[in-house]
Amino acid sequence: MENNNPAFQALSLFTQRYIEQWQTEFNHLPRSTELYGMPSPCIIKKDDSAVFWLPVATNHHSLEVVEEVIYLTIHPDTRLFYSAQYAGDMMATFDERSLSLIQVWSDEDFSRLEQNMLAHLSMQKRLKRRPSVFIATTTDETEIITIDNQTGAVMLEKLIENKTDKLAENLATFLNGLKPIAQ
Repeated sequence: MENNNPAFQALSLFTQRYIEQWQTEFNHLPRSTELYGMPSPCIIKKDDSAVFWLPVATNHHSLEVVEEVIYLTIHPDTRLFYSAQYAGDMMATFDERSLSLIQVWSDEDFSRLEQNMLAHLSMQKRLKRRPSVFIATTTDETEIITIDNQTGAVMLEKLIENKTDKLAENLATFLNGLKPIAQ
């Protein structure tokens, strides 16, 4: 894998900090009730209502299908972000803004991600908006965090207002600025 890439290193380091936060606060691995019942190579153990997980490195996913359908080359940081590992979504804050970093849980989940990405990019094209790809959700349902497909900058997109605010120059800077939340 591209382990010398700054974005790859930042994702790996944030994931490790996230796991350590769970172990510090709860004395166990990251736990999810939302992912219970969904198969994944990440699952280490289960209880009655949740799974405990660790990330699993992968490199066999690409976004070529999305690129071919939408006639757009996806920014390399976005491709790396979604193809580096399987993991559960990870909660964090960036400049005191709560967010959930979207991750790929399994091959089936990657297929859903591709469909959502196609819908998002198609809508942007119809609305004549600058192409971007989501990487995180926020507590405000009208906002998402994206990677600008042309510049690689990480942006806060206000969907209803068609407004964007730059959060970081690139994915590595954004990931390095995240503070993990175990919940």
